[in-house]
Amino acid sequence: MYSRPIDIHDIDEGVDRKQLNQLKQRFLDLNQLRHQRTCAALPERQQQFLQVLPLLFHVNHPMLPGYISHSTPAGVYHYTPGNDELRLAKILARSFQYNRDLTEKNMAIDALFIMGSVGTIAQSDSSDLDVWVCHSLTEDDAFLSELERKCQLISQWAAVQIHFEVHFFLMRSGEFSSRRSQCLSSEASGSAQHYLLLDEFYRTALWLAGKIPLWWFIPASQEHHYNSYRDKLLGKRFLKREDIIDFGGLPSIPANEFIGAGIWQLYKAIESPYKSVLKLLLLEVYANSELETEIVTATAEPQLSSDDTSPQISLYQDSINAALSHPEANNQNPDKKPASHLLNGEPLALSFKRAIYAQDPDADALDPYVMVYRRIEQYLQKHNQLQRLDLVRRCFYFKVNKPLSRTSRQPNKSWQRKLLEELVKSWHWSAHQLHMLDNRAYWKAPHVITERALLVNELNHSYRLLSELSKHQQTDIAISSDELMILGRKLHAAFERKAGKIEWINPGISRDLSEDNLCFIREQNDSGDSWQVVRGSQNDLALRNVDVEPIKRSRSLLELLLWCHANEILASHTHVDIIGKQFSLSASQKQQLILALQQWLPTPLTIEHHQFTRPAVIEQLLVIVNTGVEPQADLHKKGMQMLSSQRDALGYSGLRENLVINADIIHINSWGELICRHYASDALINCLQHYFRLFPPGKQFSLPELSVRCFSSGQGNNIAQRLTELWRDLISCYYSGTRPRSTRYILEMGDEYLLLQFVQQQLQIQRFKNYENLLARLAQAQIDFSPIVIDRYGLRDKPLRIICEQVKQRSITVFYQLERTQARITIVDEKGSVFTTLTEYHNQQTLLRPLINFINAAMQRQLLDGDHTGALPDTKDIAIYELVGNIKQQQGYAERRQLHSDLSQLHFINIKAIAELDGDQQLRFTIYCNEQEFSALAYGDDLFKAVASYIVRRRQHSERYPCYITDLDLSLCHDTIAQQTGVQLGHYLQLKSELENKLNAALNAL
Repeated sequence: MYSRPIDIHDIDEGVDRKQLNQLKQRFLDLNQLRHQRTCAALPERQQQFLQVLPLLFHVNHPMLPGYISHSTPAGVYHYTPGNDELRLAKILARSFQYNRDLTEKNMAIDALFIMGSVGTIAQSDSSDLDVWVCHSLTEDDAFLSELERKCQLISQWAAVQIHFEVHFFLMRSGEFSSRRSQCLSSEASGSAQHYLLLDEFYRTALWLAGKIPLWWFIPASQEHHYNSYRDKLLGKRFLKREDIIDFGGLPSIPANEFIGAGIWQLYKAIESPYKSVLKLLLLEVYANSELETEIVTATAEPQLSSDDTSPQISLYQDSINAALSHPEANNQNPDKKPASHLLNGEPLALSFKRAIYAQDPDADALDPYVMVYRRIEQYLQKHNQLQRLDLVRRCFYFKVNKPLSRTSRQPNKSWQRKLLEELVKSWHWSAHQLHMLDNRAYWKAPHVITERALLVNELNHSYRLLSELSKHQQTDIAISSDELMILGRKLHAAFERKAGKIEWINPGISRDLSEDNLCFIREQNDSGDSWQVVRGSQNDLALRNVDVEPIKRSRSLLELLLWCHANEILASHTHVDIIGKQFSLSASQKQQLILALQQWLPTPLTIEHHQFTRPAVIEQLLVIVNTGVEPQADLHKKGMQMLSSQRDALGYSGLRENLVINADIIHINSWGELICRHYASDALINCLQHYFRLFPPGKQFSLPELSVRCFSSGQGNNIAQRLTELWRDLISCYYSGTRPRSTRYILEMGDEYLLLQFVQQQLQIQRFKNYENLLARLAQAQIDFSPIVIDRYGLRDKPLRIICEQVKQRSITVFYQLERTQARITIVDEKGSVFTTLTEYHNQQTLLRPLINFINAAMQRQLLDGDHTGALPDTKDIAIYELVGNIKQQQGYAERRQLHSDLSQLHFINIKAIAELDGDQQLRFTIYCNEQEFSALAYGDDLFKAVASYIVRRRQHSERYPCYITDLDLSLCHDTIAQQTGVQLGHYLQLKSELENKLNAALNAL
C-alpha cells in the first residue's frame, strides 16, 4: 500500500497535527516491530526481563530486582504497566501490589531506550543490552547515587539469574548535549565520540517507555536549523514540551570526531577486527563526504545530478528517492536543489529519518546494519574498490553470524536468515565459498595468515586516512592526549613490526589454530641456515613426495617454535618432528624444550588495559642455551662425557672448554610484545650485550624475571646454573647501587679473558688471549674511579684476583710479590688503573722507599696543579701488601706490610725528571741528580748515559744496582698525555718506568 510522504518542512506556514500523529505512529510502528524481533531472538526468561524492565524503574518494591529503598528515584513518565507486566512482576515478587497513586506522584525517569545490535540483523545469542536510563535529576541530587546503585543491582541480577549481560547508562538530555566526556577504558571510547554516538543512537534506539525523542519531529531538511525549528514547534504547542526528550540535532558530524573515533576503532580492531572494519569504512565514507562538501563549497562547482551516482541501488534508497521525488519533501532551500552525493554522505540517522518521512517504514530496508553495509557498498563501488568490498561483505557476513551453508535448526527461517540470503544472492557467492566462511572457527594458520594480512592492510589504509585527516584538521582532535597516547601504544604493540618480534596472527579470526602434527625442517644454502614449519608429520611429508608450502620461515628454530606456541598452533596434543642435518635434539630434549616454552608463556595471553597507561617494561626474560648442539660432541656420540674437578661451564675441564655454543634470548614486555633473538656464535657475549642494551645501569626500572634453561646431555643443568649465577653476579655488580657505573668486570671464557665496562651507557666487551694483554689494558687511564670485580670462577690462579679483593674503594694501594731475585710490583691508583712492573729485589727498603717517595711527590704535584677529578686519597693512607703463598695452586693471599719509621732517613740519590714538549710535540726530559742538571738540549741522545755516569761516580764502590726516579714533573704536558681522562698516578708511574728502564740500561752499559 502506497503511503504519502510527510511534509512539515515549513513550520511558518503551519503544521498539520494529523501529519505529526502519522509521523509519530510510523516511528512507533517501526519501534514495535524491532521490539518484537528483539524478543523473538531471546530466551523466554530474558524476554520476560525485557518486558518487565520499565516496571522495575517505575516502582520500588523490596522483592523486585534492584531495590535500594523507597526513596530511590522511580516513576517512568506516562508509563502504565499492562496485565502481562504485572503478572510477570508477581512471578518475581509474590507480595507485589501495584499502587498507581503512589507511582505517579513523582516521575523521575524521563525515558528508557535500548541501543546497539538488538532487534537488528546482527542480534545474536551473545548480544548484550545497552540501556539508556534518561532521568531528570540534577547532578547534586542526593538520591542520584541510589539510582546508580539500583542499575548495578539489576545488572548483577540479570547476569546471575538469567545469564543476560545488561549495561545501564544514566543520561540527562542536557548532559548529553553538553558532550560531557568520559575516561577511556577497555569498554568505552572516552571522549573520542559524541555526534557519532548520537548518529548511532537515533538509528538503532529501541524505545521502551517514557518520553519520545523530539528529533523524530524535526525534518531532515531542517536539521541545520534544529534549534529554531524546535523552538517554533514547542512554542506554537504543536508538541507538548513535557512529552518529549531532546538529545539535540545532528546536522553533520564534525571532522575532528572522525580522527578520535577512527583511532578508537583501530584499537578495538586489535581484538575484534571484523566489526571494526565496518565502522572504520563508515567513518571513511563520512569523512570523504565531509571533504567533498568542503571542496564543493570552496570551489562553487555545479552539483552532480542523480545520474552520476552509483548504479547500485540500496534497499533503503527507494525510500529516500521517494522523499526526494516530492517537491515538498525536497524543499530544503528554495534556491538550491539537494545533491544526491551529499545525501549519500550525510549521517545515516538522517537517511533513516528521510526514509520514514517518505513512506511507511520497511524494517528490513531500515535495519541499521544493512544501512551501514549499503552505504559502504555504494561508496566502494563508486570508487571501484572491489577487493575492499569483498572484505566488507565477509565482515558483514561474520557479524550477522547466520551460517547459510548449514540447515537451520528452526522449522521456519528467521527474518535475519531470509534477509541475509537475499543479500548473499546478490553477491554471487558459491556454495564452496559459503561453506568455507561458515567454517571460519576451524580455519588453520595458512588461511588465517592470509585473512589477517587483508585485515591489517585495511586497518593500515584507515590509519593512513586518519593521518591525512589530522593534517587537514585544524581544530582539536576529539580525543584527549592521554587517550591518544594509550591507543597509540596499543596499536604499536599489535601492528608495529620489529626484528625478532612474534606476530599474533589470530585477532579473533579462528577459534582453533592447533595442529595435530607439525614438522620443523632445517634448510642450508648459500644465504645461510634457515628453518621452516609445515603442517603434517615427517611421515606425511615422505608419503606426499611433493613440496609443501610452509606455514612460516625463520632463521631460528626457537623463533618458529615460539611463534607456533604463542599463536596456539602448537598445542599440548601436537606431535612435533624436527629435521635437520648437523642438528642434535633427542625426543626427551624436544619435549623439555617445548614444555619450557609452554611454562614460560601460558596462552592465551591477556594484557590488561591499564598496562598501556605506562611505558612498556620487559617483565620476563628467558635464555635457552645449546638448542640442537652438544658440547663435547665427539664424546657425546660415544655415549661418554668428560669428568673433571674444573666444573665451570665457561672453562670446563683442563681444556678450558666453553660449553655455551649457541643461545636464544626471549623476552616479553607489559604490552604483550614478544621478542626472540638467536645467536649462533659468540653466544654468551651477544647475550650479555643484548641484555645490557635493554637494561643500561643507572636508569630507573625494575629488572625482569630471568630464567636460563639448557637441555644439553650431561652438562645442561651445570650450564644453566653457571649462567644464572653469572647474571646474578652481574646484576649485583651493576644494579645494586654499591659500585660505580664505570666498574670493570673480568670474566674467563674458554681460553679468553673478557673485560666488561660501560662507556657512555654502552657496554664494551674486550677480549684478551693472554693474561699480560689483560693487565696492559687494565693499566690504561680511566675517566672516573673504575674498580675491578672478578667473576667468581675467574683468575683463581692469578695475583690480580687477590689484589682486586683488597681494593674496595678509591685509594692508592701497593702490592709486591717476590720472585727469587726479582719483585713484581702492582699499584692500583686513585682511579683504579692497575700498573704492574718487574724489578730487581735487594730488600724491602730499597724496593719500596723510592717508590713511596715518588707516589707522595706525584700526588702532591696533582694537588698543586689541580689536575684531578674528585678528591684524591690521602698519601698517609697508602696501603702496602705482600702477596704470599702458592697463588698458582689457589692458595695465595695478601699480607699487610709496614715501612720502617726511619725510611726517610735512608740515603739515596734524588733523581728528578721534568717533561716538556719539543717543536714536534714529542716529550723531552731534563733530569736533575742531587740538583745537577742534565738536559736533552745539552746531551741529546746521550742524556741517559751522562746521568748514569754521574750516578756511578757518586756511589762509593761504583755499584751497578738499579736507580729510581724520585720525582716527575708533567705540568707542561697534561693535555698531550691525558686529554680525555686527566692526569692520574698511572701516567706518572708509566713514564717513571720508561725513564728508569732507559737509565738502568745505560748503567749496565757502562
